Amino acid sequence: MRPEHWDEDPAWDGAWTVRGYRGVAWRVLGWELWADEDTEWSGCYQRSGWVLAHMVGDDRYSRFDPKDLTKLDDEDFCHECGQVGCTHDGLEREEE
Repeated sequence: MRPEHWDEDPAWDGAWTVRGYRGVAWRVLGWELWADEDTEWSGCYQRSGWVLAHMVGDDRYSRFDPKDLTKLDDEDFCHECGQVGCTHDGLEREEE
């Protein structure tokens, strides 16, 4: 069963890494919402406790436990392909 909706949350702005998907940046859509037995008449959905996210450069989303996500700095990944450590997106980065 696929979720009906997600609840956007500014706390999930930016890019994230996910445990088990090493080297890939993800964007979080928001909290996964599911219809319950009252949704048909109330119009309200319940948070599942999971977040929905998609890989940078992709549009298919997956669901994750929020404890498995770690925030990335904008300079730590490619904004085109989503690879962590790639610098071929044209973003100006500080030289070390």
